[in-house]
Amino acid sequence: MQEDQRDFDVAIVGGGIGGTTLGAILARHGVRTLLLEGSGHPRFAIGESTVPETTFGLRVLARRYDVPEIEHLATNGALRRHVSSNCGVKRNFGFVYHREGEPTRAEECTQYPTWGPPLGPDSHYFRQDVDAYMFHVAVSYGVTAHTHTLVEDVKFEDDHATLITRDKGTFRASYVVDAGGMRAMLPERLGLRQEPPYRTRSRTIFTHMVDVRPFDTVAPPREQHKMPSPFSQGTLHHMFKGGWLWVIPFDNHTGGTSGLCSVGINLDLDMYPRPEGVPAEEEFWQHIARFPSVARQFERARPVRPYVSTDRTQFSSHQVVGDRWCLLPHASDFIDPLFSSGLAVTVMSLNALGHRLIDAVRQDDFDTARFQYLEHWTKRMFRFYDDLVSCSYISFDDFDLWNAWNRVWTITTLYGTNAQNQAAVAFEKTHDRSCFDALELPPYRGLQGVDNPWVERLFNQSRDAVLAYRDGEATKERTIARIYELLRESELCPAVWGTLDPEDRCPAGVFTLWPLTKILLWGKFRSPRHVRGAYFTGGGRMIAKEAAEVYAGELRAGATQAHQTLRDMWFNWNRDWAKRPAPRPGAAPTRD
Repeated sequence: MQEDQRDFDVAIVGGGIGGTTLGAILARHGVRTLLLEGSGHPRFAIGESTVPETTFGLRVLARRYDVPEIEHLATNGALRRHVSSNCGVKRNFGFVYHREGEPTRAEECTQYPTWGPPLGPDSHYFRQDVDAYMFHVAVSYGVTAHTHTLVEDVKFEDDHATLITRDKGTFRASYVVDAGGMRAMLPERLGLRQEPPYRTRSRTIFTHMVDVRPFDTVAPPREQHKMPSPFSQGTLHHMFKGGWLWVIPFDNHTGGTSGLCSVGINLDLDMYPRPEGVPAEEEFWQHIARFPSVARQFERARPVRPYVSTDRTQFSSHQVVGDRWCLLPHASDFIDPLFSSGLAVTVMSLNALGHRLIDAVRQDDFDTARFQYLEHWTKRMFRFYDDLVSCSYISFDDFDLWNAWNRVWTITTLYGTNAQNQAAVAFEKTHDRSCFDALELPPYRGLQGVDNPWVERLFNQSRDAVLAYRDGEATKERTIARIYELLRESELCPAVWGTLDPEDRCPAGVFTLWPLTKILLWGKFRSPRHVRGAYFTGGGRMIAKEAAEVYAGELRAGATQAHQTLRDMWFNWNRDWAKRPAPRPGAAPTRD
């Protein structure tokens, strides 16, 4: 492309992980794509913790759109080998309950492991490296990118949009995607922001630190807490009445090169209104000091960047799509960092938006109706996460209440993740990309299994039970009993899990190869009629194949490094430069 080209099919405003991934997808398929980023790379960003549904969704994106570099973000091994050794590993979601002035109790914690290799584990993204990687991938596929370029206005005509920048003049595009996050340009220019229609009301104080101790060094011993995975090798959530604290280490594995840890306190805005005149750093440490076990974990910790204190973190837009424009999820709405929903909704949106934009360009038809699917499912997923998060804040009143409510989330996660896997398994059998169309058909639409009527009923009735407790219409004991009753009646809980046993505080067990096999066998032969045939229909061969490939790949990588080191001890000349990957298929975009 010529440096001064001004006309494009699609313009993306915002060069974070969402905008760059979309750019790579579009350019790979011959769409003339412009990417305008107001700052540059590398840059600081949060949204660092992945969840299984996100990483499975990234695998789907990579295979559906033939952009293999996206799959490097899907498992921690590939991430560290291909993208950045500054990223951490996430082997679990750990939740530890705290009472003010008391050390944590060994029996008051829960854990939900992520998937083991080859489909996992999940990761803690060091976003400045991950975002920079995807930016360069997008450019390598042919995206025309301008950094440090602020878009000051967009003017929409019947057949195009004109983007007016501060320093680079104007550009034309047939369609505009705003990937600008909370401070996105289109919501401001088009007056889209509205009072958030969400029950969740929270605020956040966050920073990056060094010398945060692994919680395993201060927690009760494993013989007492009985969790299957180290707390320090996952995303740790310290819960207390009215709030929670995230601890996301990037230095939690032997191959890591970072000493950083992302930390943030999230507070119910009504219980903990933002105090006037109190610096963010002072308030942060006031809350740390309330909980002795947390204080011990942070006794040597030091920040490496300024603390950020927000007002209400929830925001919303009354539209997601319009005439010749679309908002990516984090430009549209946000709920709360709990459950790391932001990246999951973004990946879902990219999957649905990518093929619509490719077809729209090829057919020169940008009718807004084509994109209404994104309007419906983006908004529906934010409503779901609002219910999930707001009821979690309510459940922080009491550990036993959390222990019950947490199980509803583990079940919705299981079915949401398996929906992604069903499409991937079908594709591996046929190599027909139309298999991915199933993700926009019942019961696989959206996330967290909410398109399945049995999952939706379980979730909605459990939510209503928690809200009745909040409103004083039910006791804590009755609410807990009701949730377990609903879990049992749903028949969604694998018989090989301990979901119905309150004493089992890691009710899903672990996701290594043999437990995964048992889940597949339950789903295929012992699950109820409303599960069998729609979920857990296969995948054993795919997992076995990929396990062998992953192991062989790790052996080759190690052997190659050892060989090169030995060679370099004796010889100065090599041909490593000739073994670099071939140019990417989209580097010179054409219409195919």
